Amino acid sequence: MTFFRPFLLLSFLSIALFSCVDDASKAHTAAAEEDIPDCKIMIILGDDRSGSSQSIQKLDKADYEAVINIITENGNGYFASTIIGNPAPNSKEIFRLKVSALKPYEDILTSDNPTLSEQAKQKKHNEKIKAKNEKIKKKNQSRVNTFLSKTLTSSILTYEPYKGNDITNIDLAFNHINKLLKEPNMDDYDKIIVVLFTDGVNEPVRSGKIEAIENTLELTDNAELYLVGWKDTSVFGGAEINEFEGKEGFFSYLEDFECL
Repeated sequence: MTFFRPFLLLSFLSIALFSCVDDASKAHTAAAEEDIPDCKIMIILGDDRSGSSQSIQKLDKADYEAVINIITENGNGYFASTIIGNPAPNSKEIFRLKVSALKPYEDILTSDNPTLSEQAKQKKHNEKIKAKNEKIKKKNQSRVNTFLSKTLTSSILTYEPYKGNDITNIDLAFNHINKLLKEPNMDDYDKIIVVLFTDGVNEPVRSGKIEAIENTLELTDNAELYLVGWKDTSVFGGAEINEFEGKEGFFSYLEDFECL
């Protein structure tokens, strides 16, 4: 029995030693680094700021930030917003915000049992990627902060109808969104979300004079349509739509968002 005791002890030590070596060899692989979300998303927001849409709660800064965070937390892409109402000529275009993609970590190891030198190279490579990603994150956050503090505040939240004519031109909003959806590389997006915060009542000439919407929203195959407060959905024909009565329901839905 005395012979087997040191033999068993040496066996356990050998197993533990090789286990530690194996763990060390994996310590600096790309897989050991942080997960990089890589979903490419575009969110297009139609925001009705006209006085006739009082039945819907107006969006505020926190709401915009929550929508933008869907992109920053899940990957990269673009956020775009267009005012529904009667914006001034310099506010009729779509306001955009770019969220750049983070660099993916790459496993540069060529062996299942890398040497210490190879591990060092992998670690250095990972550190470079991490440093680049920190810069990208800071730049993205700077863009978001600028959009929320300047563009949103000066051009959207403080909206006033042009020359005091409080009309709701939904055809104009559709026209802007359609042009955006026809831009190159729309097929590259994993998900395109079009959200319309409006009752859908078209008053393009004067407030109170309701007219039929003439334009058709030309959604791409990878686009999803969300309507918040829209009354008559017949204008969308047989398109698949997601409806919410108000913004609380929509933002509650966003809490469980997954980019599949």
